[in-house]
Amino acid sequence: MGTPFSRREFLGYLALVGAGVGANALAMRGMRIPLALEPRRVPHVAHHPDRGFTVHGNGAFPLAIHEDAYAWRAFAPEPVLRIEGDFKVTLDNVHRLATLDVSGSGIISEEKATGLLRTVTGNSAKGTLTLRWRVPFAQSYRFVAIGDTGGDRELAWTLQRAKQLGAQFLLHLGDLYYQPNDDLNVARILSSAPLPTYATIGNHDLPHSFDGKLSNWFETSVGPRNASFSLGGVQFINLDTAADTIPWSGGARGALLRQIPSLANNPGIRDYVVFTHRPVTDLRQSKKRPTDHSIKNWGEDAWLHRELLRRGVDTVLNGHIHESLEKDDRGLRTFIAGEGLAHLDVMLNSGALDWYDSRDNRRAQILIGEVAPGTPVDYHWDTLDMPLKAHCNQRLREDMKKIPGHFDKLLEHLKTICDNNS
Repeated sequence: MGTPFSRREFLGYLALVGAGVGANALAMRGMRIPLALEPRRVPHVAHHPDRGFTVHGNGAFPLAIHEDAYAWRAFAPEPVLRIEGDFKVTLDNVHRLATLDVSGSGIISEEKATGLLRTVTGNSAKGTLTLRWRVPFAQSYRFVAIGDTGGDRELAWTLQRAKQLGAQFLLHLGDLYYQPNDDLNVARILSSAPLPTYATIGNHDLPHSFDGKLSNWFETSVGPRNASFSLGGVQFINLDTAADTIPWSGGARGALLRQIPSLANNPGIRDYVVFTHRPVTDLRQSKKRPTDHSIKNWGEDAWLHRELLRRGVDTVLNGHIHESLEKDDRGLRTFIAGEGLAHLDVMLNSGALDWYDSRDNRRAQILIGEVAPGTPVDYHWDTLDMPLKAHCNQRLREDMKKIPGHFDKLLEHLKTICDNNS
């Protein structure tokens, strides 16, 4: 029998065990800079307390409980809900062309489509009823990618432009929140959008105040910070780079990456599309950037670059930098598509009102991805063509006022058209 522990030795032992457990918990969940615990993941299982039915989501998450229904939102083109009980559910962000495939026990009483919103009622007959929405364009489709729109009219225009360009969905590259009430604006605009949006979180989308309603607004109303979906042999990987993570492999981002096999060992997948906010590398020339806008954090950039290449990732789509750039970053084809505000267009026109009369003057760009059977995704750029009436947010006008006299005519004109279209 060994020598008994003294009280001090015993307490010291407990401290060491506690430190080890704490370190392990930290490694699993992660810390963020500025110092904050990474938020817990949004649940994909929900139970309606009054109606008594349970919903398991794949590619969708619960939004809100209503008296007679449970509201969900999709973050993938072909979401799945598995339901037990007598139910009524709504699912937003579903493509208008998607059709419902039903399997399992039970019946569907009704499916109603209103824009991107589906309302389904039914009963699982004491078993499980599986609802799976399928899109007819799974093998051949177009998507667009852009970030940094904010949540005002620029976002609404970007969605309209995506529709004009024939896209089936939009990858938003972060920063939906720039000014107060953008959380409400985003919910309204996305719910009435002409096509689905799948978004990664931006640094401006992080908590904005001590208001509990804003502390996790993105993941409870837009989508998860880290997620993945596949469509037509292409796997889309949404990674959170909005803030620095400690340790680099911790939290939901690290957990997701650990689930992604190498491309060569991923049957049915021929290409990866990683979309995120802050890039691994700031592609601008050093003399043209006031600060480095990458995720450089004591080696976090090198770690993520290595992890992506290990999995056979070829392409990364980013926002954060308010420019349109394209460059090979040591084996990673990197796109910066951060002109969602098209502010550069405004600043370049020197305040001339007739500048917007011709689309050839507007140079902000939006990235297009083309998916065809058997080939990697093909990328090209097109103009955003944002009209002047889309620039009614207060943030832009405050920026223009910082240059006395330069934008006086434009500001006066903006006030007129914005007040008349409020």
